[in-house]
Amino acid sequence: MPERLTAPEDGPAREVYASRAVEAYAAMQKRFRTRSGLYRRDGLLHRPGTSAHLWPFARAMFAALDLAGTPGGLGGLAGLGGLGGLGTPGGLGDAGFDAEAAIAADLDALERYWDMRGPVPAYSSDVVSGRLGRGVGPMAGGDRYYDDNAWVGLALVQLERLRPGMGRLDRAAEMFGFAVSGWDTNPDAPSAGGVFWVEQVRGLGLRNHDRNTVSTAPNAQLGLHLAELGAGDPAGGEWSVSPEEMVAWVNRALDASRDTPAPGTGLFFDKLRGDGTLDDTLWSYNQGSMIGANVLLARGAESEQRARFLARAEAIARGALTHYAGVGYERQGPAFNAIFFRNLLLLHAASGDEALRAAIIAAMRAYADDAWAGRRNRRNLFRFSRSGVTLLDQSSITQILALLAWDPEAYWKLA
Repeated sequence: MPERLTAPEDGPAREVYASRAVEAYAAMQKRFRTRSGLYRRDGLLHRPGTSAHLWPFARAMFAALDLAGTPGGLGGLAGLGGLGGLGTPGGLGDAGFDAEAAIAADLDALERYWDMRGPVPAYSSDVVSGRLGRGVGPMAGGDRYYDDNAWVGLALVQLERLRPGMGRLDRAAEMFGFAVSGWDTNPDAPSAGGVFWVEQVRGLGLRNHDRNTVSTAPNAQLGLHLAELGAGDPAGGEWSVSPEEMVAWVNRALDASRDTPAPGTGLFFDKLRGDGTLDDTLWSYNQGSMIGANVLLARGAESEQRARFLARAEAIARGALTHYAGVGYERQGPAFNAIFFRNLLLLHAASGDEALRAAIIAAMRAYADDAWAGRRNRRNLFRFSRSGVTLLDQSSITQILALLAWDPEAYWKLA
């Protein structure tokens, strides 16, 4: 059995996770970062010289932000003082992790995905032509996904929480505007409303008309964060669809508990397909996003409503922790689980249920410890699938390890 560490308040245990996170991040930089500042694409089938899609890039950005959120940005933890710079664009220097350099590099690379085409700008799934660095092969952007843009917007929100004034909230607000543009306005559609998974009319959106939990709930979270930060006001008429309406649609269309005595308590199905049929897969990240959305609704509500939203978040968390216990996490993939766990920590900051808080940390640590003991090779790279070591998996494990090093008093800053 892998080593089990102690309670979340235990300083030495958090130092161990911080050290592991730095090692995992360093391995990620060495394996995937290129001299152009982008990350290289992975997988069994990819064109040499191409850069990572936006989805794994955004998760790698979160890995840097989660490391930056540890006490003192890692330098504040005993035994890890004096951590230095990134060294070269391709990896960490021997000294360790430099949060400011890592964040700056990611923000610079992120802009290479910015796509002004269409009525509403957004980030493309691929690097856009004209924004290429040296050594990057030709690309022309790609489809624009509403969930991918939500992850970017949430990363910018977390940056703002960690480094006030740096979060580019104007750009995050544009991401929410993109989500609003993706709201299904057809009143005759089954369960009318919801955000499409991919931008319609062009590319994959010519055929795919799915409306998903993952394209709707994280964008609701983004809108709620923006409102909390004063960067968007639903009452001001800026948004034709509010974050609350997005949460309500997921509850109405994809909540497994909608016809029970306790609606809104999940678990949550994956999507309504374009033909109106239901995909009832229970992905962990969907549960996490609805937990987080309810926590944010509670943070902005009056006392009675606050208690109701928080109770919903706690009920979803209890159900999900039970559902995924044991081998359930292995069927999800690290990226889905990392999103699930970060939202559980957001709940940890709001909940007064000590047993639930302890269960959240225990589940997260068990998953991280098992990955460290069983999935890691000598180069601190993690392999979860036949595709080998991927940027998505590596960055996700780095996130989980880094978050286990956070001071619990800072969990409310997560996005």
